[in-house]
Amino acid sequence: MENFKQMISSINLNDLLKIFDIQIAIAVLLFFVIFRTVFSRILIKAYYKIIKSKKHPKDSSMYRPLNIMFILIGIYCMIKILPTNAQVLSIMNSIYKLVIIFYIFKIFTSFINSDSILLKNFFKDPTNKTVNMFLCTIAKFIIWMVYFFIAMTEIGYDLSGLLTALGFASAAVALAAQELVKSLISGVTILTDKPFVIGDWIEVDQYQGTVIDITFRSVRIKAFNNSVVTIPNSVITSSYVVNWNRLTSRRFECVLNLSLETPSEKIKKVVKEIKVVLENDPKVIKETIQVSLINITAYSNDIKIVLFLREAEYVPFLKAKQDVLCSLLFLVEKENIDLAYPTQTLFVKRKEEEQA
Repeated sequence: MENFKQMISSINLNDLLKIFDIQIAIAVLLFFVIFRTVFSRILIKAYYKIIKSKKHPKDSSMYRPLNIMFILIGIYCMIKILPTNAQVLSIMNSIYKLVIIFYIFKIFTSFINSDSILLKNFFKDPTNKTVNMFLCTIAKFIIWMVYFFIAMTEIGYDLSGLLTALGFASAAVALAAQELVKSLISGVTILTDKPFVIGDWIEVDQYQGTVIDITFRSVRIKAFNNSVVTIPNSVITSSYVVNWNRLTSRRFECVLNLSLETPSEKIKKVVKEIKVVLENDPKVIKETIQVSLINITAYSNDIKIVLFLREAEYVPFLKAKQDVLCSLLFLVEKENIDLAYPTQTLFVKRKEEEQA
């Protein structure tokens, strides 16, 4: 009995409290480690309920960062409970704050993606994933820059010199890469406004061809001779672009040069018959047909024909154009009308006639 009393009296109360604190600290850490997935699922399910999503919580990009953040919360609580030196506690507080802020920013950036339901109203065209991904990348870059400045401030670094250096560096980069920046901005404009898409036949300045690739810096087109032309986006946005694929119809125009010997009555008859033939052609838009005698030259009577064909694509348009021209030639041949061509009459005087 005496030995037991001596053992009890020899135990320091502070040591008991320290052991008790350690046990509580370990219990708190284990609590957060064990229930981290439960807490993460609850938060993600609450978020999915707000946005009305049916995805599984584990499929969320927030799931892993939330798990790690709850473990960090457990570690922080454990450190606060443990009897720790004030200086060590101050350092741990700073480190913990930076890590927690990092994971808060990481969770926040997980919302910023082209498929985000929360951000779909901010995108001009939710289906244009290329532009949306680019905008999301810029937004994430800005967010992480904010975190960088917060971290530098937290560790006590004076940012005035750094900001001055960044200002000069930004100015130098902007001057050196202004064409690249201009092309990038133009690329966003092209991908947002969509004046053309891959597969369209376009004309830019002296270049024509099929669009085979669109990037943030340039557009590549395949020309007539199968060569690939790369055009900077800044050139495209500052030039007139003709998208032939956006046509709903194409203009057709030709002039029939009838010989001067063609009687006026036959010319009137031919004009009427041309209109009838064209109106019965399903490839021709009837409301656009114009046929009239427009000129009488030194060698011909000129009948001008203007109309629009329904075929908008280039190759079908050529076929339709050929059919119309063949119909016109058939009509001229049927009426036994000669087509005129430029001629010259040469008068030669004989030498005897000159002497006479």
